[in-house]
Amino acid sequence: MQQHSGQHLLSAIFEKEERLETVSWNLGVDASHIELKTAKDYVIGADKLLSIENRCNELILENIPMTVRVVDQNSCSTKHSVPEDYVGGVIRYIEIGTAENLLDQNAGAPSRMVYGRFFGNGACCGTHVVNTAQLQQIKLAGTDRIRGGNTRVFFYVGQRICQYAEQSLQRDRKLSELLSCPPEMHCQAVERTKRQVKGALKSLASLRRQLAPLAAHDLHRQLTSDVADSTKPRSVVYHCEDGDGPYANAVGNELGKLMRSGSNVASWVAVIASGPKTEGGAVVIAGSGEGEIHYALDLLSVTIGACKGGFARGIWQGKASSFGKLAKFSL
Repeated sequence: MQQHSGQHLLSAIFEKEERLETVSWNLGVDASHIELKTAKDYVIGADKLLSIENRCNELILENIPMTVRVVDQNSCSTKHSVPEDYVGGVIRYIEIGTAENLLDQNAGAPSRMVYGRFFGNGACCGTHVVNTAQLQQIKLAGTDRIRGGNTRVFFYVGQRICQYAEQSLQRDRKLSELLSCPPEMHCQAVERTKRQVKGALKSLASLRRQLAPLAAHDLHRQLTSDVADSTKPRSVVYHCEDGDGPYANAVGNELGKLMRSGSNVASWVAVIASGPKTEGGAVVIAGSGEGEIHYALDLLSVTIGACKGGFARGIWQGKASSFGKLAKFSL
């Protein structure tokens, strides 16, 4: 009930103060939101949100009545706010403030938005608090731009602010434990960790570039050593659990260069896999020709499951969902 009545108050203030119409709303399990009809270039800044929030909380402190009224459907000046096929005869409104002597001169019904002690009314069939004081407080939690340029405004009302505060405190305590610093230093600690991770990844990529030629030379040795019959197809499988796609490609490309530059093996295939055994990852198949590569790909798909990818620069590149049975692969 607090969230619903709070939504009506928030929508009324946005319409009165900013001339922004609420076109939809959602009362979520945690945060709720209203969707405002805004132009594509219209931005509700942080200062504006704070101003609207403060205005709502001022009205909450003023203990303004929130009254449910029922008016005749045919005489209502805002009957466009209900579906066109509605035939109930009456429209139920939640009225914020006092509307005495503030009637629509044409229809004789309460105006939708009048300055003064009357802050708005809207067709509604829900339950509501009896005055704004029962809302306790409204907290706006940011915006999100969506389809057509409209803007969602997220909010909490009353007890949900306390719930959100408790959740935030729990997160602060957990983050303080993980980051080994007080809450006011969380942002600095996260930024520092991001820089460290970025540096570590850069170093790892450099090491992989240095390792790729070494791995390719080892595969070349396996393919070319002890060749009794150079016409018999040779195959090799290489799996690096700590590798990634670029590393597998680098190994495959380097191996191809080595096999083309100095090898007496007429037919060969190398399956290079990078990624955790249970999660899968990148797969590269290099070979002496597309026929051998296609043949190896068919056998590999039967062994470890379907692999998705395609040819690029003479090698097959793709992905697999698991490498659990990779050791069983053979031509």
